[in-house]
Amino acid sequence: MAAISALPQQVHPNAPAGLHPKYVRQVVELAFMGLVAAWEEFLEQALVRYVAGAKAKNGYKPTPRYGLAKDISHAYELLSRDPSYDPLKHYLKVTDTKWVRTNADFFFSSHTFSALQQKADLLSHASSIRNRVAHSSEKCRADFKATALHFLQPANGKLTQGYAPGDFLLAGVQRHFGQPVVQAGHTHFEAYAKLYEELAGKIVP
Repeated sequence: MAAISALPQQVHPNAPAGLHPKYVRQVVELAFMGLVAAWEEFLEQALVRYVAGAKAKNGYKPTPRYGLAKDISHAYELLSRDPSYDPLKHYLKVTDTKWVRTNADFFFSSHTFSALQQKADLLSHASSIRNRVAHSSEKCRADFKATALHFLQPANGKLTQGYAPGDFLLAGVQRHFGQPVVQAGHTHFEAYAKLYEELAGKIVP
């Protein structure tokens, strides 16, 4: 974020060398897609490995409710409820934090995935932002608009024409992430990066 924001920007093609703001926004959008993808991969890997009996570096591991998988492949089969599950062809529903929590509740009597509960709304909005970057369907547009309005709450209840995920991600946080984040002047991109980092540290301490 800091690197792309520090680049000189130019709008007129004959202006001195620089990156057009449109491309800056596109770079930020792609970076956010990568950030969300990395978070979802972390969630999947953590859940699968905990079900297979893995421990965190500090020795923590969830308390099994019934038993544990014999290995990683078996953990995928249990979580997907599919004995022929192939992680190269299928995927777990880690985009849905409720699915993650429900499965953690099923397999463990005590676990750290409960940390997702308080941030479920923010995580759901992150998916809406990511989906809008990836798709331009009416649903994705509507979901992103609802997300942007939820965070920005403009006085007239409307977004500027052509408002894009990159605009939102570069905008300063005004609400919903907590006062320390607002006071620090973080952008929504930075706030989400911080959120994912904090949650990851709680799930795998």
